[in-house]
Amino acid sequence: MPRGSARLKSGGRSGVPDLGWFAMAYRIRPATPADFDFLTDVVLEATRAQGRLPVDFDEAVWRAGFVGWSAELAEGPSALCVVEVDGRSAGRLRVSRTPEAVELNGIQLHPSVQNHGIGTSIIAELQSEAGARGVPLELHVERNNPDARRLYDRLGFTKVGEDREEDVMQWSKASHQNRLWDADTAQRYDTPGTGMFADSVLGPTVDRLAELAGDGRALELAIGTGRVAIPLAERGVPVSGIELSTAMIEQLRTKASEDTIPVVAGDMSAVRVPGEFTLVYLVYNTIANLLTQEEQVACFRNAARHLSPGGHFVIELWVPELRRLPPGTPATVGVAESGYILLDTYDVLKQHVVSHHFHFAEGSTQAELFQTPHRYIWPAELDLMAQLAGFTLESRQADWSGTAFSADSPSHVSVYRLLTGN
Repeated sequence: MPRGSARLKSGGRSGVPDLGWFAMAYRIRPATPADFDFLTDVVLEATRAQGRLPVDFDEAVWRAGFVGWSAELAEGPSALCVVEVDGRSAGRLRVSRTPEAVELNGIQLHPSVQNHGIGTSIIAELQSEAGARGVPLELHVERNNPDARRLYDRLGFTKVGEDREEDVMQWSKASHQNRLWDADTAQRYDTPGTGMFADSVLGPTVDRLAELAGDGRALELAIGTGRVAIPLAERGVPVSGIELSTAMIEQLRTKASEDTIPVVAGDMSAVRVPGEFTLVYLVYNTIANLLTQEEQVACFRNAARHLSPGGHFVIELWVPELRRLPPGTPATVGVAESGYILLDTYDVLKQHVVSHHFHFAEGSTQAELFQTPHRYIWPAELDLMAQLAGFTLESRQADWSGTAFSADSPSHVSVYRLLTGN
C-alpha cells in the first residue's frame, strides 16, 4: 500500500534516500585510553584498504603521532567514540556539536565490516539529530577518497566550500528537500481527478475537515501543492499552511494566491504560523516522514501551540503492516502492477521502513527508483504522543467516510481534541 507514495510529503521529512535498513547491529560508545591503539589500527587499515597510503609512508612515526592526537581529542570538546559490531571494536567515530551545526569530523570502519550499511546508518542518525535541531550536518572529505564522496553524494550532501585538499560538504533538511522536491517534481505532482486527487478521495476528506473546522481557521501541515487545502478553502474555511519545499509552494501559487492560502516555509514540527486555529490537520501518512520519535512528538506539540482550547488535530495514518512480514524477511511487496512495483524494507528495531518505488516506462527494460523513508507509528503510540502534548483522543475511524476502525483496518483517521488549559 503506498503511503505518501506519490511524493515523500514535505513537512519535517528527513529526505534521506537510503537509511541502511540492512545494517549489521552496532553500538557507539565513548573511547577510553585503552582504545587509542585500536583507533590507530582501524584508521590505518581503512586507509590502506582504499589504497590511499603515501608511497613514503612511515608507519611507526604516524602511529606515535596518531595515538597522541587521539589522547588530545579525548580531552577536547568533540566526541571521540568506538563503533562496536557484535560486541567487538570495529570502527572510529568523531563528532563535534556546536549551536550552529553537527560536525562529522571522521568515521572509519574496519574493512571487514564495510559495505553492510553501518556507515550509512550512523550518518542517517546524525542527519536526524541535525534535522531535529534545525542545524546542518557538516563534514570534510579528502578529494582522493572517491568512495566516501559517492556515499555523501548519495546521502544528499552538497559541496559548500574547500579546505586545502578537502571538500567541505553539508546536509540540511531544508536544502535536501528542495533538492529532492525540485520544480520538475512539483510540476508533475498533481494528478487531477485520479489517485489521491480523485473526487471520491477528496470529497469525504474535505467534508470531515470542514465539519471539524466549524467557523474557525484551519492549518495544514505539509500543505504541498494544495491538494486538500484548495478545496477546503473553496468551502469557505480560511486555510493556512506549512511547507518545507519551496518548489511545492511555487506550484501551489499557480493555483492559489498568498492572500487566499498563506504558507510559511519551514519544518512542520517547529515553525510557527501567526494566529490561532480551530483545526490543524496532517493527511496522507505525513507524520511518518518525521524519522524520530522526538520529531513526531514535537509535531504534536507544535500543533497544540497553534490551536485554541478545544481545537482539533487530525492525523491520517497507515497501520504498520508487520503481520505481512515473515520472521527473518526484511521486505514485503506492497504493489506489483504494470509499470509500477512497491517494495518496503523494514528495520523493526527503529520502527523504520523505506518504500522503494520502481516505475517502468512501457517497453523499457530500465526502471526509475524513488525511495521514501518513514518511521511507522502504532495507534497506541500515537495516542501517547497526543497525551504528551495535551490532547485526548476524540474519535478514530478507518477512513474519512467514518467506517468503523477494526483490527484489520489498514489505516485510520484519528481526531484529537486539545484539552482546556493546554
